[in-house]
Amino acid sequence: MLHTCNPADYIPAERLAESATCPDCGASAQLAIGVIHLGHYDAHGEVECGLIWTCSHTCFLQWEHKTFMGSA
Repeated sequence: MLHTCNPADYIPAERLAESATCPDCGASAQLAIGVIHLGHYDAHGEVECGLIWTCSHTCFLQWEHKTFMGSA
């Protein structure tokens, strides 16, 4: 279980100023401004998990696999 969602805990300091594209909304934001969560995603019909960067907590919750959000 992750106890932080701060990108600085996972991304080297020299990369925090780089921009990235949010996989949920498509917005471009600096890595330091976004959030990192342990996310679940569909990989060829199998639910996998890994660290995922999104531009906000809201985008993460929309991106998270539906079976982990109380939907089947």
